[in-house]
Amino acid sequence: MSELTIKNINIIIEEVSSAGITLSHLRDELIDHICCQVEGDMQQGLSFEDAYNKTKEVVGNKQLKKVQEDTLLLIDKKYRLMKKTMKIIGWISMTMITVGALFKIQHWPGAGILLVFGFLFLGAVFFPSALWVMKKESKLKGSLFIYLVSMLGGIVLIFGILFKVQHYPGSGILLMIGFLSMALILIPAILISKLLDESARNLRVAYIIGAITLIIYLVGDLFKIQHWPGAGPMLIFGAIGLTTVFLPIYTMKVYKNAESVKAGFLFLCVGILFFNMFNLLLALNVSKDVLSYFIKPGKDIIETTNILDNKSNSLSDKIFADSLVSDTTLKANVKKVKALSDATSSFIEEIKTDLISRIDGVSKDEAIVAAKNPALILNKSDNQISTLLLCGNNPDGSDGKAFELKTKLATLKTELVKFCNGDKNCAGLISQVLKTDDEILNENGKTVNWEMNNFYHTVMISVINKLSYYQRNVRIAELETLKSLESGCMAKNQNSTSKN
Repeated sequence: MSELTIKNINIIIEEVSSAGITLSHLRDELIDHICCQVEGDMQQGLSFEDAYNKTKEVVGNKQLKKVQEDTLLLIDKKYRLMKKTMKIIGWISMTMITVGALFKIQHWPGAGILLVFGFLFLGAVFFPSALWVMKKESKLKGSLFIYLVSMLGGIVLIFGILFKVQHYPGSGILLMIGFLSMALILIPAILISKLLDESARNLRVAYIIGAITLIIYLVGDLFKIQHWPGAGPMLIFGAIGLTTVFLPIYTMKVYKNAESVKAGFLFLCVGILFFNMFNLLLALNVSKDVLSYFIKPGKDIIETTNILDNKSNSLSDKIFADSLVSDTTLKANVKKVKALSDATSSFIEEIKTDLISRIDGVSKDEAIVAAKNPALILNKSDNQISTLLLCGNNPDGSDGKAFELKTKLATLKTELVKFCNGDKNCAGLISQVLKTDDEILNENGKTVNWEMNNFYHTVMISVINKLSYYQRNVRIAELETLKSLESGCMAKNQNSTSKN
């Protein structure tokens, strides 16, 4: 009569343990059940190997996990509720994110609300409940520390992505915390737990290579999203290491004795393929960076504005220093022209600084530097915060900064024209460069006011350039007014000399 040996029983115990059965009583009962089944087949004349393989066809790892899951559903009400919640919230959140992304691409209203609530459900409800279920089922082995880092880092990363998509301030800090906690804390912690697992001794080299590759990959993702140098090489190195080094070593160790292609191997290959595809698209910059073409014109406008400002300052200094100019009224007018122009230009500069600070989530000092060099602006494509700041919430934009700017430009134009002393060329140029008239759109004949036409749903870099454009025009109007005042003074002096 054939009976199981201690060695045979240990093999069965190891098989059940590898299935991740965490309920101790269920584990013992399954081991006892399999032993009885195998021993019964051995009594029919089969060897242990044949009897065991026959039993495994009926009760494999998947079936054992399913038994535990069904048992948990029956005896653990909290687990049952959590799993049901996870499935429902997961479906809702992914649907909202998908539809929100479509609305975002099409510039349809409601995209922001869908994305915010989708990511909120994903990060605050689905992700924590999924981790809890995974720990309950032991699909993710590790200590409590690993689960805590996974939960906190994952939630921060999810909300960092939301803040980045929505151009909310603080996205850079959240993404940095999320990516670095995953790369520098979670992955090393998982690697250590795997290296301490004696049953996975033959996979240690693969785990080390995979961990190093993933760390480089995640840091490369962070560098790419934040537009830091060195992202491309890290992403490419990660792709090569994951595909040509980790995957062959891991599959050779795990699947070398498999008689057929395993589903796990296919899922692993497809997962690595999509992961590489996403990251390599980031690294290669397949699409043109259209917004980069706005940078040079913006710099040219700023440089021209500085040149005009210097000319105006030189001319005003010349007027005050000229011994022939004794007209106190002229000097007072020059001071007033300079004060009006400087105040309007400073107001525009404040708008630019505030806008950059809000969108990029940087300090005011950093925003001041970026306002002078548009290449330093991070979120060049934002058109929501810029619209809110400049156009406000009213349909006509009357409660935004653009309306205030329009009023200041109109006031400046009216005041400067008064100093032209009948010079039609001067008045005409000032009226043209400081023009803020409403416009008629050709496609539907609808009249759109100046602020909405220039700043409503306009990308960030274009808004900055337009603001710089009006700063330049302020300096053009200022310089033209000063020239008119000087020429008027010179003509007056010549007339006085001729009469004498």
